Amino acid sequence: MPLEPPDKEFFNAAVGYTQLGMFIEANEQLENIDPFNRVAPEVLALRVDIYRGLKKWNLMREIAERLYESDPTNIGWLISYAFARRRAEGINAAKGILINSLDRFPDQAIIYYNLACYSSVLGELGTAKDYLKKAFAIDLNWRLNALEDEDLRPLWGAL
Repeated sequence: MPLEPPDKEFFNAAVGYTQLGMFIEANEQLENIDPFNRVAPEVLALRVDIYRGLKKWNLMREIAERLYESDPTNIGWLISYAFARRRAEGINAAKGILINSLDRFPDQAIIYYNLACYSSVLGELGTAKDYLKKAFAIDLNWRLNALEDEDLRPLWGAL
């Protein structure tokens, strides 16, 4: 069910604050939403963005995991969950999530790209190259990201 006033106005204000990088103010706006509506997917998704901006990795992980568990077919929730796990628990935790999701999302370049990043950071450059090749085979546009992604710095010469 879509948010209705006044919750919709609080949500929209939070979106605006988030876009401005004012994450504390955004979170304060979400706190004004009726507690029953704070679990709406759009509110939880915005909390993920807010917690990312505040670098509150454990909170981000909790919300992203909840979203992913509620809709495991949503690739965005999977990526947010893996990102949060990387920051909260380490790269191997995030890498495991993505490896375990390959069977469900075999045609998602973003998964292979992130696995390439994680492998590169771990010093597994051959594996990172293999994942990048798979990502590029699905969507060549990821190549532009790879040329600027610090996680892939060790591979820039090969790109």
